[in-house]
Amino acid sequence: MITLKRVAQKYGMECLLHEKPFAGVNGSGKHLNWSLGNSTQGNLLEPGSNPHDNAQFLVFCAAVIRAVHLHAPLLRAVVASASNDHRLGANEAPPAIISIFLGDQLADVFEQFKKGAAKSSKQAGTLEIGVDTLPVLPKDAGDRNRTSPFAFTGNKFEFRAVASNQSIASPLIALNTIVADSLDYIASKLEKATKSSPNKLNAAIQELLQEIAKETQRRHLQRQ
Repeated sequence: MITLKRVAQKYGMECLLHEKPFAGVNGSGKHLNWSLGNSTQGNLLEPGSNPHDNAQFLVFCAAVIRAVHLHAPLLRAVVASASNDHRLGANEAPPAIISIFLGDQLADVFEQFKKGAAKSSKQAGTLEIGVDTLPVLPKDAGDRNRTSPFAFTGNKFEFRAVASNQSIASPLIALNTIVADSLDYIASKLEKATKSSPNKLNAAIQELLQEIAKETQRRHLQRQ
């Protein structure tokens, strides 16, 4: 942000980092793109071509969903300011109510888990734009229209309510902490359910995903 201001001044301009400097004109903010991975497993939020059958992805995705469901007020607090609150909820930014949108494909998968078990995944499909001379364009299965403050976008989550003049440190600390708490809860549940019998893991995961889907359904399946 300091560099932006210095470069602007060099060319006789002013860099405005206020989130809503002018009424009736689109404001500005940051998107905090967040994922989770390690050197052996790679991106733990990579759904693959059949996310309904990807237990590793589903467990970590469910951990994020649960974390945001339980701690949405905290995420709201770490991005709140007088100027950012004028931006949130306008045409160009997500609403100030923190909720998750997963995209049609994953929303359908978790809806299946809510009812028992997931047996299929919707295909992403193609984008119809009505121009015959252009090639067929693949349609992203995640949320790409910027209307949700916390959305799944392909292989990561995107926290879109961060202020433009704000460091991402505080939102990142909050997000890492609440997901760590949720992962601890999930690990404890799975360890208790399986004990010394690894063959019980799949059934334990199914039960856990159904529990989280039911607990969080109003937040992760609906736009607010």
